[in-house]
Amino acid sequence: MPNSTTAVPAPVVPFRSSFSVVPYLILPDLLLAIVLAFGLNFRFRLLFYALFSYVCISGLLLTTGDRMQDYSIGSTLGGQFFTATHLLLFSEPLVQYRHREDKNEPQKRSFWRRALWTWCIVHSPRGIGWNYQVLSVPPRPPPCSKWAFIRSRILQAVKFYILMDIAQSYIRLNTLFTNPPPNATITSQGWLLQMFSGAAWMTTPYAGMSMQYCLFAAASVGCGFSNPEDWPDTYGTWKHAYTVRNFWGKFWHQMIRRYVTSIGKFVCRKLGFQPGTLYSSYTQLYVAFFISAVLHCFGDVMVGWEYLGASFPFFVSQAFGITFEDIAIHLFKRTGLRNRSRVNKAIGYVWVAFWMSFSLPWYIDWAVNAGLGRSEVLPFSPVRYVLRALSFL
Repeated sequence: MPNSTTAVPAPVVPFRSSFSVVPYLILPDLLLAIVLAFGLNFRFRLLFYALFSYVCISGLLLTTGDRMQDYSIGSTLGGQFFTATHLLLFSEPLVQYRHREDKNEPQKRSFWRRALWTWCIVHSPRGIGWNYQVLSVPPRPPPCSKWAFIRSRILQAVKFYILMDIAQSYIRLNTLFTNPPPNATITSQGWLLQMFSGAAWMTTPYAGMSMQYCLFAAASVGCGFSNPEDWPDTYGTWKHAYTVRNFWGKFWHQMIRRYVTSIGKFVCRKLGFQPGTLYSSYTQLYVAFFISAVLHCFGDVMVGWEYLGASFPFFVSQAFGITFEDIAIHLFKRTGLRNRSRVNKAIGYVWVAFWMSFSLPWYIDWAVNAGLGRSEVLPFSPVRYVLRALSFL
């Protein structure tokens, strides 16, 4: 990998107290489920929402001691904040939501059974098995025995660990990430390595989320808490990623779609835009990526207040990229040229690769300069172990 002649020293991090998972992640979720189970009126929900928001923001002032983990935890706190926004301000779960296995109304259950029911809602962002299931969820796994499912998910988790290790090995062996020069940018290493760097950086959340999801699925099914069909894949297939719209709307995970949809529709109602109109569609598009940008800004802040807004340009730019793409597709259709599906998709894949390589520096460069590339994400690296062994041959 290319070497840097002048490196930026590791950023000096002011003292901050250590982040604790229980008071800032686990306990708020439990309290949210309990409050939802009470079915309180809007005024009380709003009061709890203010308290919940305070806890989320307070968590950003702490640190895990690792900048990459800080960004991940901060983004998770952003997700919690918007989940609470949706469930407390834009919906009434006891009235609106039902699961396919519900045999009676949730209001008729004991309080603690109702609280367990609402806790499942809090932790079902895609709504698998619920009447609010979001769009573009991958197909459910085919029927199989419990142990066959557990075995398949463990094997998938291993596969994603190795994939993540390959990506992290590239990052750890590329001095641009681990020993960056002043004002480092992934564009400085040429277009080919820029593509590799972008792919490696995005593979980390892709493989990391998928691996954790597979392990949770195996544990849940193994303990009898759920069935194999309750666990469709986290991400879609690459065959859909021939447009930027499809990349984010069909291939990428849909974990935030529940609240970006509800908030987007609320904004459209307030602006008087009718569902199905162009105004409504693009308003929801820009609101969705605006919320995604703000969510990731929570991660920026936990890395350091000086980085507030660093993630914003990348996520907001995706809405503009989709708008440009829609205009280009519309103009092509008006030419009356023959629609060649395979050729069009091939062009689409090239376009998506170009767009991602063009826009990803806005997401990666600041993180490299902030020292996120120095983080050791995995406890053990089989890939680097093999590379070290081969180097002695």
